[in-house]
Amino acid sequence: MKILHTADWHIGNFAGPEAAGQNLRFVDVCNCISALVEKAKEETPDIAIIAGDIFHQAKVWSDRGLKENRKIVEYLRNLDGICPVVVMRGTPNHDSEEQFNALRTALDGNNSIDIITEPCVKTYITASGDPVQIAFIPGFDRGYYRAKHPGLSKEEENEVFTDAIANLILGLKAQCKSGIPSVLVGHYTIAGANMESGQTAFMAQFE
Repeated sequence: MKILHTADWHIGNFAGPEAAGQNLRFVDVCNCISALVEKAKEETPDIAIIAGDIFHQAKVWSDRGLKENRKIVEYLRNLDGICPVVVMRGTPNHDSEEQFNALRTALDGNNSIDIITEPCVKTYITASGDPVQIAFIPGFDRGYYRAKHPGLSKEEENEVFTDAIANLILGLKAQCKSGIPSVLVGHYTIAGANMESGQTAFMAQFE
């Protein structure tokens, strides 16, 4: 089974140069995702999983927000022409609830693009006709758990957060059926992960 896995599109404006009223880093990001879509056409994956943070900022002015939403819908529809697509919400400071509600509205009636905002297990039929079950753990709202467990040190917070995620994973695993390939999709920084800078994540603040 061939899976296109991508995340952290961060479609939005960044500090940087502008030309003809366009944020050039926004243009760069869009060019990269267009290249990803073209590569997907060559590779013909069975399913595409977009694992969060497709938006750069959760709170933006309406004109900019509509532009970013329209771009994302365009890319999702292009990928949908290749294989089924699932989009999971990332961290709340990037992917807001309202942005994902707007995506759902724009894609209403399209049964081959699924928008995920809550932990769940779903079974999909891939482009090659085979089933795959995907367990989703969307981005973690640290503020919610900090409100439930006030006054903890960073190390204690990490223990609480990690325990909560571990319990979610066990609960989702219990829902998976044997005999069908299973994929766990999360949006987290994990100790030992290699960063794009070449550094390895060993410090605190990772789930």
